[in-house]
Amino acid sequence: MNLNLSEEQEMIRESVFDYFSSAYGFDRHLERLGQPPGSASEAWQAMAGLGWLGLTVPQDDGGLGLGPQETMLLMEGAGAALCAEPLLASAILAAPLLAGAADGSPAAQALQDAVSGQASLALAWTESDRGFAPLRIETRAERQGAAWRLSGRKLLVDNGAQADWLVVAARGEDGLALLLVDGAAQGLIRSGAPLADGTHSADLVFQDTPATCLARGPEAETLLLRAVYRGLAATCAIALGAMERALEICRDYLHERSQFGRPLAALQVLQHRYVDMLIAAERARSMTLLAALRADEAAGGDAEARRDLSLAKLTVGRSARHVGGQAIQLHGGMGMAYEYPIGHYYRKLLCCDAAFGSQDDHLALLSESLAAPAGA
Repeated sequence: MNLNLSEEQEMIRESVFDYFSSAYGFDRHLERLGQPPGSASEAWQAMAGLGWLGLTVPQDDGGLGLGPQETMLLMEGAGAALCAEPLLASAILAAPLLAGAADGSPAAQALQDAVSGQASLALAWTESDRGFAPLRIETRAERQGAAWRLSGRKLLVDNGAQADWLVVAARGEDGLALLLVDGAAQGLIRSGAPLADGTHSADLVFQDTPATCLARGPEAETLLLRAVYRGLAATCAIALGAMERALEICRDYLHERSQFGRPLAALQVLQHRYVDMLIAAERARSMTLLAALRADEAAGGDAEARRDLSLAKLTVGRSARHVGGQAIQLHGGMGMAYEYPIGHYYRKLLCCDAAFGSQDDHLALLSESLAAPAGA
C-alpha cells in the first residue's frame, strides 16, 4: 500500500495550508462566531473558487471528482483553522448525493448553487442523539402520484437550520429513500442551536412536507452509507488538524512562559506531558489515514472495514480528549479565556468526539463484532 501523497494531493494540501494560514486565522474564527448563523461569508465564496465545495462531486456534475483521502487533507486543514463554515455538512456529506440529477431538476439546481457557493446543503440522517446506526430510520416517505411527502423527525442535523436544501433519509414503500427538501418548504420546522464549538445543528420536524426523490431501495442505502462513513473519516481528520494546531500552541506557550527564571519547557514533568500528547496525536494520524482508506469499503458492507472505522473513531476520540484536556492543563486559567485559542480547540475536539458516534458507541460496535460468529 502506497501511503505517499500523489502530486495532485500535494497540490491540494498546499492550497489548503496556504488559504487557512493566510485568510482564516483565529481572529477570523472569532469574527465568524459573532455573525448571525447562515449569514453570507466571504470565506464560503473563496472555498467555492478553490473548488472545495465540489471536492467529491463527479467531474461531470461540476466537481473535482476526488475521494476520502483528498477529503482528509481538506478537513485536516479546516480543523486546524477552527473553520466554522459548513464544509463537512454541505460539500462532503450532501453534495455528492445530488450527482447525476437530470438537467433542470431541483436537484441539479441545488447542486449547482452549492458548488458555486450560492447555497449550502445538509444531510438529515440521525434520529437519535445516541448510538451510530445510519440505517435505523423511522421517518416516513409516502408517494402521492409524482410527488413525495415526508413525515417524521431528525435530530442534531449539521447545518440543518441554515441549509438552503436538505437531503433527508426516510423509509418508503420500496425501503430506504433519499429525498431533497427545499429549506423553505411547507411543513418543515427547524429548531437550531449552537454547539460547543460555535457551529450549528438543528432538530427538524417534517409534517407532510413536499420532497423530490433522489434515490430509493438499495441504491439509496449505498449512497447514504458512503456519505456517512466518509463523514466519519472526515470528522477524524478535523480532530487531527485541531490536535496538531493545539500542540503547536502549547509548544510556543511552554517556550515563551517562564517560572523562576526558566522557561516552562525546561521542566521535565511538562516535557513528559507534552510527549504523551504528541504520541496521542500520532496515533490519531495513523487511524485517520486508515479511516480515509477504508471508508468506501465500509460503506460497501465489508465487516472488517467497518471494524476499522469504529476503531479509528474510538482511537481518535480518545486522543482528542487527551490532547485537548492536557492542553488546557498546560495553560492553566488562561486556557479557558474566550479570547485565547486553546479553549476553542478543546471544544472543537469534544464535538468531534461526539459526532458520528461517541467512544462508547463505537466500543459497543466493536464488542458486538468480536462476539459475532465467524463469517457472520
